[in-house]
Amino acid sequence: MKIIKEIDQEILENDICLVPTMGALHEGHFSLIKEGKELGLQLMVSLFINEMQFNIKEDFINYPKRIEEDIKVLENLEIDYLFIPENNYIYPLDGFDTVDSGALGKKFEGDSRPGHFDGVLTVVNRLFQIIKPKVAIFGKKDAQQLFLIKEMVNKKNYQIKIIEGLTVRDDSGLALSSRNLLLSEFGKEKARLLHDILNQSKTYFFETKDLLVFEKFNSIFSRNDITLDYLEILDSETFTKPEDGTDTYIIVIAAYVENIRLIDNIEFRMEKE
Repeated sequence: MKIIKEIDQEILENDICLVPTMGALHEGHFSLIKEGKELGLQLMVSLFINEMQFNIKEDFINYPKRIEEDIKVLENLEIDYLFIPENNYIYPLDGFDTVDSGALGKKFEGDSRPGHFDGVLTVVNRLFQIIKPKVAIFGKKDAQQLFLIKEMVNKKNYQIKIIEGLTVRDDSGLALSSRNLLLSEFGKEKARLLHDILNQSKTYFFETKDLLVFEKFNSIFSRNDITLDYLEILDSETFTKPEDGTDTYIIVIAAYVENIRLIDNIEFRMEKE
């Protein structure tokens, strides 16, 4: 594994598969790396904590930073490059392209975290411009983020294949996340209820066709020290309200446990009658 801070011409001569991360690596990241290694390309993992996507400075300060531990783990995974850039390399003083996430970027996560997706798309765009990967792999846990990145790739006509990595969960169904490191053991037990909420919402929708799952479940789970921000059933192809022609659905959730913001989702199909 070669640790680099900048991308030179020699690296650009390779076909690269990029796995972007903000560090605090866990099994979810490792599954993306494993998928990338199967492609036969030069595998690059980036580690950059992007302050631009944090709308609250305290959230950025508290985000888990474990660079030395991450480096040791990655050394054993036989990747080709670990890219740890400085902030002024990603965001040079002479200017860079900022990306507007549009109307969807202001809904759901974007409504609660103003500017978040503008920051996400801007850094991903910069990584694409600098590294010029052939393939990039992102996890499906961040469903809205993934949707917006794919939309940006299409709009900018980037010749980059986006691979969607499946969400990795622990034995109880909790989606793995770097933010889980900030939870106490008690908090982790509470956080595992998020997957229960998603599954109960899916069952409720199957039985009633009612989209108002937030109203149905909010009071139930608030008694378990979980503060729901949103719980929505959407068309997974458009990330908008389902219509008669919807084939695939996604239920997205954001909630606070011990003041830590967690997100999750599940996708499913409903057979036409």
